Amino acid sequence: MNVRLTGGICDFTRHIVETCDLDSASIFLCDRVSDKPQLSYLFHTGISEEVKEIYHSKAVFEHDPFTDPRLQEQPDRVDDDGVLVGSDRRVETIAKPTSQYWQFMYHYGIDVIGASTRRLMPGIYSTIGFHRKRAVKRVEPVSMPLLNQLAPRLQDMVAGHMLRDLLDKANGLSTFRTSYFKRTEAASATPLSPRETEIAGLVCQGKLNKEIAYSTGLSEHTVENHLRRIYAKLSIHNRSSLVAYMTR
Repeated sequence: MNVRLTGGICDFTRHIVETCDLDSASIFLCDRVSDKPQLSYLFHTGISEEVKEIYHSKAVFEHDPFTDPRLQEQPDRVDDDGVLVGSDRRVETIAKPTSQYWQFMYHYGIDVIGASTRRLMPGIYSTIGFHRKRAVKRVEPVSMPLLNQLAPRLQDMVAGHMLRDLLDKANGLSTFRTSYFKRTEAASATPLSPRETEIAGLVCQGKLNKEIAYSTGLSEHTVENHLRRIYAKLSIHNRSSLVAYMTR
């Protein structure tokens, strides 16, 4: 899916690329809540159609460390949308240099400078990737302080655009008013499925994901996916909030 951003956002993205001596930038949304991750492109500059098509159709984005919940759901990342560089230890822990993502970038001669990822809700991220071409030799490295100053401003512009876009759609304004002006606690949460209720109960017993996986016969990865869906349904962000919600 491609979403058209306003000219101001596109121009500011190009401004960042030029000012920080980059070659390309990519803005997209990624949903990592479901078992089948989804990608929605918002805007690209300096990225070829072939790269965009393969990154999506070959599911390379599912291996993108900058949208991996194992990284983005960590306490030190939840409210941090600064630019995380590709050489950061946390990124390397998630995705080894031989992963499909890094092989893809190497094949197309893309040097990943880093990415700004804003956590919109558990498992759903707005990501802006910044790149240089490996074949182009530079004297100076990218000014990370400047990039870290500009990237959050761009994230704010994208978030504002998405909110306006949602309100403009059918029932968007009505849903917004119901959610924020007429919402009752009983009506605000989507009911948990029987499996989700079971997992939430085990969390309340103090069980770790590995223990929950063993007792339910699920993989640890599936347990993590269930927890992300539970957090999204209940509009909470961590285990302690889940325990507080379930035991009130």
